[in-house]
Amino acid sequence: MAKQPLPIRRLGLLRKALREFQKNDPLRMAGATAFFATFALPAILIILIQVFGLILDRRTLGSQLLNSLSEVIGQHSATQLRETLRNVRQLAHTWYIAAGLFLFLVFVSTTLFKVIKDSLNQLWRIKLNKAGFRLQLRARAKSFVAIMIAGILFLLALLAEGLFALLRKYFAQVLPQDNPTLNVLISQLVSLGLVTIWFTLVFRYLADGHTTLKVTLVGGLFTGILFTMGKFVLGFFLSYSNMQNIYGTSTSFVLLLLFIFYCSIIFYYGACFTKVWAEFKKRPILPGRHAGKYQIADIEELTS
Repeated sequence: MAKQPLPIRRLGLLRKALREFQKNDPLRMAGATAFFATFALPAILIILIQVFGLILDRRTLGSQLLNSLSEVIGQHSATQLRETLRNVRQLAHTWYIAAGLFLFLVFVSTTLFKVIKDSLNQLWRIKLNKAGFRLQLRARAKSFVAIMIAGILFLLALLAEGLFALLRKYFAQVLPQDNPTLNVLISQLVSLGLVTIWFTLVFRYLADGHTTLKVTLVGGLFTGILFTMGKFVLGFFLSYSNMQNIYGTSTSFVLLLLFIFYCSIIFYYGACFTKVWAEFKKRPILPGRHAGKYQIADIEELTS
């Protein structure tokens, strides 16, 4: 049988990744992620505002974060998040209550990343050999670092936006007519680059399995492209849906839950593609120091 051309074989990887994705009960996986993310998102925002507020103005940083989120999840959901942040801040009357509340928020937010990590391990057929207290604490620490990296990438996005605004003023004499299409294109390319970095780091360091950086980068870029495309489609669909008439005052919560659910579907499909791509490049995902590989097989296959 003749060997298929390379482009066709690479397109076949998408179908293989989809089959791999369907084997792992993706609705349950994405549903669990969306549930935990809905409660963890306010905690993550508060942590970022408190930590990076040590070097920046907290009020300005909070407004920028919520404005950026409103472009993705919609104005109603962002308004609900703003109200939640305000209510949480009112609970911190004294320093010890504030400290206890901060630790609780860290626990809630890192629990989300534990759910993501366990899901990646399932998709990649990786299992921890033991799960002692030290390993759990280390996993929580890695999750907290992931949150901080998300904050740094957000600040880089703001910096890139400011730099682009300065360059536009500088080249105003050369290009007197402002081009909205070019502005949107550059903005989306910067956003795609930062999202790709984020997905690459999550694939490479959060799970208990690892492959080469090049393979992980391809997986991160693929997932970033899907996420960027899906963000517009989901935003358009959720903005023009009739959910206000169905769910009433709960609409903002439902919209946020749905958005995170569909984004989780995209993310986990990207993880399956990363696994398939690693096998295609003969750089399979290998378990870490305290983990091992496993496979799922029919009983008939094992007894034959």
